[in-house]
Parts: sequence; C-alpha cells; structure tokens
Amino acid sequence: MKRAVILGLLIVAAVTSLGLGRELVVTSTADSGTGSFRWALQMARSGDTITFDPEVFPPDDPATIYPRSELPPINCGNLIIDASNAGVIIDGTNVPGDWNNGLQVYSDSNTIMGLQIVNFMGSGIAIGGASWNTVGGDRGIGTGPLGRGNLVSGNGIGIDICDHGTSHNLV
Repeated sequence: MKRAVILGLLIVAAVTSLGLGRELVVTSTADSGTGSFRWALQMARSGDTITFDPEVFPPDDPATIYPRSELPPINCGNLIIDASNAGVIIDGTNVPGDWNNGLQVYSDSNTIMGLQIVNFMGSGIAIGGASWNTVGGDRGIGTGPLGRGNLVSGNGIGIDICDHGTSHNLV
C-alpha cells in the first residue's frame, strides 16, 4: 500500500513537471459555483484547458452566461479557453459600473477561441502587459457557430491590447 501511494505521488509530480494540464469543463450558465465559467477561471493554472459542455452550450443554439461582476483575470499563462465545439455567449449587461471588461489577460501564451463576448462597458477582451497570446483562430475548425473564431461586439472597446511589455499578440 505504501509503495502504491509513493508511486502515485511520483506520477503526479512527473505529470506536473511536464506541464500537462487539466481540462476544466464549464457545465453551467450560472455566474458562480462549481462548473461555472467563473469557477473554471478561478481554478485554472498554467497548461490547463477550459472547455464548454455542448449539452449545456449547444453549438446550434448558443447559451448565455450573464456575469454579475468582472470575471477573474487570466494570470496563470499557457491557458486555453476553447469554445470552438460549443455555443457560448458571455454577456456583460448585468456587470455594474462605468467600466468593466469581459476577459482580462495579464499573462503570456494564452489562447481564447470560439466565444461571443458582448455588452461590456469596457473592453470585450483586454490584454495588458502580456505577450504571445492568441485571440481567435480558424472559423472552419470546430462545430460551434464561430469555430475557433471569436465575436466581440457591443462593448465599449472590442479588443484592447495595451501597457508596457505587451507584444507579439495575435488577433
């Protein structure tokens, strides 16, 4: 039994050191709680992928998430948000304040694809002080309405790439 526990810990340590991430699946349109997009952003660490359950977010009938406050910023780096096989709308209509952003990226080498981000008073997507991020992709890959592309509409600013040290981002 002791050897099995030690072997298990060694495997976990090896996988962690290789940078193999987890898949965090969004299974709820709720603003918070286990399975929500907010929960996935809070749980995410470098190397993880956030996906969306197509049963909850059907590609042919997108479901809407209405955050009630700004979503947690992406600080971990090497995170993939992949809604390319689902229909996902993030609608900022219910976020209070004169300036609020949809997604905020403050780390390097992240990928955001397949989302519809609408109605935020600030930026739909804000990238600040971060490099080598990719927003979007091939609209022909994936079963979602945008494939790997994103729709950013009805926000104060669409995609804001700013601040010292921000470079090599691809939209």
